[in-house]
Amino acid sequence: MEGTFEVSGRHGGSGLAARAGTGLDVAALTARLGPLLAGWVVPFGLVFYLAMKGGGYDPLISDQVGIVVWWVVVLAALVGILPFSRLGAAGWVGFGLLLAFAAWTALGVSWSSSSEQSVAQIALVLTYLGVFVLSVAGRGPERLRRTAGAVATAIGVVAVLALLSRVHPSWFPSSETASFIGPARSRLNYPLNYWNGLAALIAIGLPLALIFAMHARTLAMRALSAAVVPAMALTAFYTYSRGGALEIGVALVALVALYPRRLTMVPTFAVAVAGSAILIDAGDQRDALANGLGTSHAHSQGNELLAIALVVCAGAALLQVAIGLAARYGVGPRLAISRGTSAGAFAAAAVAAIVIAIAAGLPGFLSDKWDEFKNPTAVQATSAQRFDSASGHGRYQWWKAAVHENGTDPLIGTGPGTFQNWWAQHATIPGFVRNAHSLYFETLGEAGIVGLLLIVAFALWPIIVGVRAAMRFGGERRALLAGAVAACAAFVTAAGVDWVWQIPAIPVAFLLVAGAILTIAFSERTLGPDREPIAPRVGLVALGLGALVLIAIPLASTDKLRASQADVRAHDLAGALSNARTAANIEPYAATPRMQEALVFELQGNLGGAVAAAEQATSGDANNWRPWMVLSRLEAERGRAGASVAAYKKAKSLDPQSPLFTR
Repeated sequence: MEGTFEVSGRHGGSGLAARAGTGLDVAALTARLGPLLAGWVVPFGLVFYLAMKGGGYDPLISDQVGIVVWWVVVLAALVGILPFSRLGAAGWVGFGLLLAFAAWTALGVSWSSSSEQSVAQIALVLTYLGVFVLSVAGRGPERLRRTAGAVATAIGVVAVLALLSRVHPSWFPSSETASFIGPARSRLNYPLNYWNGLAALIAIGLPLALIFAMHARTLAMRALSAAVVPAMALTAFYTYSRGGALEIGVALVALVALYPRRLTMVPTFAVAVAGSAILIDAGDQRDALANGLGTSHAHSQGNELLAIALVVCAGAALLQVAIGLAARYGVGPRLAISRGTSAGAFAAAAVAAIVIAIAAGLPGFLSDKWDEFKNPTAVQATSAQRFDSASGHGRYQWWKAAVHENGTDPLIGTGPGTFQNWWAQHATIPGFVRNAHSLYFETLGEAGIVGLLLIVAFALWPIIVGVRAAMRFGGERRALLAGAVAACAAFVTAAGVDWVWQIPAIPVAFLLVAGAILTIAFSERTLGPDREPIAPRVGLVALGLGALVLIAIPLASTDKLRASQADVRAHDLAGALSNARTAANIEPYAATPRMQEALVFELQGNLGGAVAAAEQATSGDANNWRPWMVLSRLEAERGRAGASVAAYKKAKSLDPQSPLFTR
């Protein structure tokens, strides 16, 4: 990082500056490349890698990223290149809130009904904490520009690849989601494997792309930024995500509200809106392509749309170059409206809009839509007609269940990761659900009021700081802050209506931008002496080593469990049993390794060993119906009808809505 250690031998020694025979100044090169690597390459790599790995939803992927991130933090702290002692008040508050949430999650193991699921949640939160540490540890006025640019670029590339996967699906792997959710074929979900997640990621990147279309340092980068916006909009449209539309709307409102000299945005916004509208209309008119059909007709329509997209995006780029040149040479009218006039016009427009809305029957319309949202049986459209529907498809019931879950112990909840068990036992509508489709409701149920206050405070803190800083700054810095705050607002909205917290690519994008906001907001105060005090470094190393252990435990167990499953498929039952036992030894409190062990014993014909392992699984996750169901089957195979029926009844009581017990 910049300015964290001496780079010259000013005390008579050689110092850190070393010149090779060619005259290359290694220290100077490091000083130039270090901020670029930390501020651009690492953020881009994290977001892009996680997005292309199914969003990082697989715990093996997210835990591996957590291990790498914390090793970087530990090594950087050991050599003193993380300026952690000079975060400034904003950085310390953000770090403290997320650390407190991680600690509270860890404490939750002590009262959780599923230690295995709680430990998995600890690993996920610690991974996020490591990413946030990397983000806030950087500093300097260019930090926000680099990080926001990296995140925007990664999301833009992902959006273009996603769009290409719809236009020419043969170029890409087949959709994993569509293979087990038939209606998903029409909803673009590559590469995150979840349409709402892809839309949320685009909502974070869109305001950043717009900012760089207006404020990139070169006309070429402005052109590229403007060109990618219509493509991102079409990609978001093909997800048919109403939540994504809401998040994009929130982001754009926040961007306009904070941007300095809003009238200067009009040309760029006009180009972006026009280009996006043309592409969306063209995409919607090609029904075979819009429905995700893999037919020759859809292939032909894909070629047509690709040609249209290239023309539209190129046109947007050229128009943005013209806008940039006009601004550079002062061509065109310069409009200025005073703050008082602007505020008065806004107030008048708001009053007029409210009056018109009431007269047009908006209250009754909203009441009807609220009733539709609460109805879980509403018809689920799979194309653009979804935007006309307000059905929550079960969200109201899931959120209500999370509130009831909190009622068991309002302060502390039932334990991290336990919502799926609670829902299975207390479901009001059929269907398996792992997450409550809202970070805030799920945290309320699992971690109680304390956990909810911590995560909400952390999520809102960078927005609060960014808004305050934008009011202090002007010009380009305020514009960058406006885009960054808008991106954070998109994430905060997405986290409220979907399970994006469990798709690491999305929270990581937020954490990187949020950390950069906290850095730029108080950057003048953080520029201190070059030498890093020892105490913060020791504390960071200790925290990092602890995080590495807590992430490595579920990672190693999951790795051995997957190896055991692979051995079963290869008919190597001895190897499968060995790997299952290793996983169980790594996580003796976990039910899943014991269930795997029981299933391997069953394949070997050792029913006594299988029953013993299954009983251990029920002890490790007593509120999970699956171990009880496995135990019931094994007892039946042993001829112990009474024990089998008892286990079956227990399983049914833990998931009474399951088709296994209702048919």
